[in-house]
Amino acid sequence: MMKFLTQLLGEDPKNIFLPKHFTKLPYSRPHGANELLHLLDWKAIEKIFEEKKSVLRIVQDGRVIKDYVDLSFTEAIKHHEQGHTLLLRYAEKSSPDLMDLARDFEASFHTPVDIQLYCTPEGHNAFGWHYDVEEVFIIQTKGSKTYSIRPNTVHPLPLISSIPKDLNYEKEKTEIEIKVTLEEGDFLYIPSGWWHIARTQKESMHISIGLMPSSAVNLAEFLPKHLAKLPFWRTRMPVYLEFPTNEEEVAFYQEAMAKLGKDLSSIMSSPEFIREFLEWKKSLKKN
Repeated sequence: MMKFLTQLLGEDPKNIFLPKHFTKLPYSRPHGANELLHLLDWKAIEKIFEEKKSVLRIVQDGRVIKDYVDLSFTEAIKHHEQGHTLLLRYAEKSSPDLMDLARDFEASFHTPVDIQLYCTPEGHNAFGWHYDVEEVFIIQTKGSKTYSIRPNTVHPLPLISSIPKDLNYEKEKTEIEIKVTLEEGDFLYIPSGWWHIARTQKESMHISIGLMPSSAVNLAEFLPKHLAKLPFWRTRMPVYLEFPTNEEEVAFYQEAMAKLGKDLSSIMSSPEFIREFLEWKKSLKKN
């Protein structure tokens, strides 16, 4: 477990990376990915196209050219020659080596993993300023890219269900900006929600490992399944009551909600509830 992450960091992840950086701050290590360069080159890309189990997106400088398109490797190369980035989602489905990488990260962080491959021509970038809901680990296997990274004060700690259509980068006011240039064999971690843009200096290939650990919202999905087993929580609300004033009605429900909240606090701190929640999480992963 954490075999690949330890390889990228060059140390036990539990010492520095996990407590100080994971979900908190970007982290980069030159040459940390030197032993993983074979995972992504043009030969590996051609094999992935042959498998037809991954999803191709074609983007250029912040614009989507073609989305979820079925092209041959030769047709895709023609797009690349026009300055387009080839972006392959779910690449682990088409490569045993990338599947090993994904499974190691899944086991290490107890969450599903999506591996994306980026092949970007010199002088171009795939996307403009944006942020991801995933925790993103980047392995540079060819060429070089310069990443500009900024904290997100507009919409921190994003979830899939909370991302607005317009990310509103222009509203970001923080003056903090980190610049990291990745060369072949370098490694970079970008926490969920951090703004970033990558500009290619030399024709670039990189592996993006995206994972999304559980958040407090996941508890809200699980709670109805657990609470429905308890008679106290199956009690019907008194719809037949009439109240002289709105304030009295609010006061009545305030008292009821306080009792529910106290009971909920007791339930959620119990070992039985936590064990059941962990089992539910495991079942989601299997499905």
